[in-house]
Amino acid sequence: MIRELVNFAAALDEEFKMLGSLPKEGIHVLLHIKKEDQRVSIDMEHFEYEQFYKSQKEAPSDFLNKCKLFHQNAWCIDTNKCFDLPTKAIHTCSPLAVGFKREHLEGGVKFNENQARSKRQINERFGDYFNRAFELFKSPEEAETYKVFSQLFTSGEFNGILLKIGEKNIVRREALEVSLQEKKEELKQSIDEIQKGLIKESITEIEQQLLKVKPLEDSNYIIFYVDVPLETYRQVHTRYLDDKLFNKADYNTVPDEQGVIYGTNNFMNTFNDKMPFLMHQTASFDISGRISNRDARLLNDLLNVLPNKTLPNPLPIFLYKDELERMIPVFREGGNKIGYKDMIDSIAEYYKQDAPNYYLLFWQNTVDGIVFRDFDYVSGFEYSFPQAMAIQNLFGLKGKNDNSLKRYPLIKDAFDMEQQVFKPLLQNRYHKLDYFGEFEKELYTGHDLTFSSFCKYRKMIYDYVYKSRRNVIDGRIWDEMAFNAILDDVKKGNKYEVKEKLNIWYSLYDFFNNDKSIDMINKLKEYQDFVTSVIKGESPMEVTDEKVAFAAGQLIEYLHSKSESADTSYKLLEPYLQQSKYTEFKASIVNDFNRYKHEEFSRSYQYVAALVLAYETDSNIRKLMPQFLSGVFAKNQLFSSSSSK
Repeated sequence: MIRELVNFAAALDEEFKMLGSLPKEGIHVLLHIKKEDQRVSIDMEHFEYEQFYKSQKEAPSDFLNKCKLFHQNAWCIDTNKCFDLPTKAIHTCSPLAVGFKREHLEGGVKFNENQARSKRQINERFGDYFNRAFELFKSPEEAETYKVFSQLFTSGEFNGILLKIGEKNIVRREALEVSLQEKKEELKQSIDEIQKGLIKESITEIEQQLLKVKPLEDSNYIIFYVDVPLETYRQVHTRYLDDKLFNKADYNTVPDEQGVIYGTNNFMNTFNDKMPFLMHQTASFDISGRISNRDARLLNDLLNVLPNKTLPNPLPIFLYKDELERMIPVFREGGNKIGYKDMIDSIAEYYKQDAPNYYLLFWQNTVDGIVFRDFDYVSGFEYSFPQAMAIQNLFGLKGKNDNSLKRYPLIKDAFDMEQQVFKPLLQNRYHKLDYFGEFEKELYTGHDLTFSSFCKYRKMIYDYVYKSRRNVIDGRIWDEMAFNAILDDVKKGNKYEVKEKLNIWYSLYDFFNNDKSIDMINKLKEYQDFVTSVIKGESPMEVTDEKVAFAAGQLIEYLHSKSESADTSYKLLEPYLQQSKYTEFKASIVNDFNRYKHEEFSRSYQYVAALVLAYETDSNIRKLMPQFLSGVFAKNQLFSSSSSK
């Protein structure tokens, strides 16, 4: 796994690694060092600053992009490896930059907490921070130039810079607010639509400008930088990384002539030397293996790239260099954001066949950083099905926006199957199918059976779609998923959705069941022909449990059509769905008949009722639910020819 990820990260060029990354939210202050009469100092008057927030519509300025590169080459790997332990408030790890959140200054929530607990404030810890940061310089002479930067914080003078920025922002903000109010008044008085549009654009522009001078929130960063070449930042940060990218320095080797160090891997790994019960007790070695500082840097680069959303998720990690290099241009397509499906499209087009073997990585960006949810080997991705399939509209479902019969697109590949089949059966109320998130029952309120299917089978669906493991979904699982979703919709009274899922179940039954001798689409026609023969008074040649269950569904739906209740849900089906014995099932039919016996009934009804009530079977009626519900929702044949349902 590690080697494949290292090779992948090495194939990404520096420009691509920066795509999609943004400056930290908050204020960025660039300070200049000046030399006068052999005296080095910070220019307290001529500094540059700008605020950034993700809600800004315009792209970050050149200044902010410059600051972004600075803080990316000055930031801690994680807060457990910062220089401000144990408080972890200062998140830079460089003598050239200082970054912390507004909450640690006077009035902030962390400041107040420290004050209440008599803990040292951030102002009192800057000295310790710079003592550790200055160790990253090669020599004391190199560090001497930047002591004026550290003194800015140990003396508290940086607060004066923030005060000046705050005063400038207030003046600018007040002017913008006046201008904004004037534009809003203009908008109220304007009657010309073109003029209104121009005023609205001006209002939006002013609101965007106000973002740049709004007061900082506790969660916003304040970051100070020394204005030196980016390469200087990188050189210093490399020394930090060479040490901190390893889990601990105790097992580091001495650098060789090329500066290569080997140590314990820190990537997605916790070293267990503090927990003897987790370590090998009989092994002759202390650690199982080492990783080089160069490989560790590449792995850290990958962790920084993943949150930028420039790579598809899940991400295929190809094994061979030529395949990796071929994929990098593909990642750049679509505005630097490409989905897994689009990428597989490109691969299939190039190879003119199924995708070659690769590892598949699925990750999530959490409050604790990047978390790998799945990493698995895919021996080969079968992109297309041997033959395109179609969901047939067997239950006369009409379009939601017109009165014509609904037509379904062809299912040509696994992604079509995901969108048109699996999502309707397992998705939550927001029409999402989350493969690796938490099991959130509240997203399936009123769909308990669907939630059960989701919990049991979501990983199988993921493997089926994204890893081409066609054997993980068999007929039993298919039936359970489909009818759990159907029964939930029946209980909710979602007639349209029930017919939708019945169409899906019948159309793909043969695909997921090994018994190819059963043609479920023809079975439905067979059930309907059976009811037709009964209505005509003919003696059916073969009477089966399945046919009678379908006829019973037609019968019960006909009975319920006599109800004058405004309740259009299918709550009246509950007594039938709970039965297991056919005798009890028939008793429920009789109860419904007695409820509506004062109504008129067609001759067709009488023929079918006679057959259903006379039939005897020891079969568990719950196993006949597919046929029963099919009868309920199929076109009802019991109405007289002069009436319509």
